[in-house]
Amino acid sequence: MSTVTAGQEEGPLGQPRACPSVSCHEGASLLGAMTGSGRLAYLPMPVLVDAAFADRLEATGRPESRYRFTGPCSEGACPQWTGTHCGVIDHILDDEPPSAGALREDAPLPACGIRRTCRWFAQRGAAACAVCPTIVADTGGTATYRSTHG
Repeated sequence: MSTVTAGQEEGPLGQPRACPSVSCHEGASLLGAMTGSGRLAYLPMPVLVDAAFADRLEATGRPESRYRFTGPCSEGACPQWTGTHCGVIDHILDDEPPSAGALREDAPLPACGIRRTCRWFAQRGAAACAVCPTIVADTGGTATYRSTHG
């Protein structure tokens, strides 16, 4: 069995695959904010997080419960990596079936600034995009991720 090293897989134009849910830290990019209804409101394009912004967000509690951040997929360096792919999106799609309307084939995909390099989209396609706005990184709880689509 071969092992995959961090940063090995690339997306279009040689760019590394993007993780749509990294922790808040300097160098990550803000992907969007969670709304009161529990859905991600995407920014048109991710915005780079500097140290001052990360510190402000950390000072008011776990930023990952209110915002989603993106950065390069770290593959084998991530606890969610299965050895061949990201376990987060597989868990959401395979273990927590989405509501009936969430995966309509005719539903438009949410506007997203990282789709062409997104790890989840590369792995699971439009189904990942359909549930992505409902996924919240909740690093303060016993589970790393929770989904509001169920």
